[in-house]
Amino acid sequence: MPLKEIKEILGALSFPKKYISDQTAICILALMDKTERKGLLPGHKNLSEGARIHDILNFARNTIGKKVAENTREAYRKTSLAPLMNYGVVARHQLSTNDPNTYYRLHPELGRLFSGRKKSERKILIEQLRQQISGHHKQKTKKAFKGKEISVKINERETFFLSAGDHNALEKAVVEIFANAFMDSQQVVYLGDTAPRKGYQNRALMRKMNLPIDTAASLPDVILCSEPESHLVIVEAVTSSGPVNSMRFEQLHKLTKGPRKLGIKVSYVTAFYSRAVFRRFVEEISWGSSVWIENEPNNIVHFERLREFGGGNE
Repeated sequence: MPLKEIKEILGALSFPKKYISDQTAICILALMDKTERKGLLPGHKNLSEGARIHDILNFARNTIGKKVAENTREAYRKTSLAPLMNYGVVARHQLSTNDPNTYYRLHPELGRLFSGRKKSERKILIEQLRQQISGHHKQKTKKAFKGKEISVKINERETFFLSAGDHNALEKAVVEIFANAFMDSQQVVYLGDTAPRKGYQNRALMRKMNLPIDTAASLPDVILCSEPESHLVIVEAVTSSGPVNSMRFEQLHKLTKGPRKLGIKVSYVTAFYSRAVFRRFVEEISWGSSVWIENEPNNIVHFERLREFGGGNE
């Protein structure tokens, strides 16, 4: 099959134009070749059963008659085979990152496209393959996106995903570690996100606790509550800035005016990853608040005003 025809089919499949080249067409032509050859991987009789980049280069030289230098291996891998893999039409078989026996195979449906079928049949196959490729990309994108998110267990039935980052990872620790260690029957009222989105809100609980639900308000990173203890815990997670200093304490004190009117105890906490980070902010921490350090999770430091933790009802 001419390289030109292969490139036309790739175009019909909406394959990225910048990768539609003679080189990419040669890769496909090699991976569908069923001619028996020597010197392939053990157990492989022809290139369609699996070809290394070295085998594809030999095919280009010996079958196509194209002058190809051995140092073009990376060009074939990065600008032809990798895009074909990303598009879901070529699969790579590899035992490790530097596996010398890494080989590539063509998607069987793509092979059918090049088997001398009538144009009407080919058109149907192209549409079917486009749908499969679309599904491949959606699934791949979904997995990649999920892989970059941080899952936070809100309760036994509910998980919420925050965007990736150290700050949100610390928020996860506050919900899953701190709350379990220091609160009874804890519930997540609010969970902020560093990404430009609303985060998690339990609006029914916010109303019950008499908290403002305006997302434009200067809300803290995490709000937790224990209904049995009638206790609300306001947490700021700090990786680089934003501890509960005197100014922030006053802001949060105003924010929690409603819950305190209902007789709900309110505590204000700054969460850090380590003492090293805590030491950078220790002089800023407000009296009347507390500090929790993730890598010493069973301890808490109180900056008390002659009252116990959780008694902030003034």
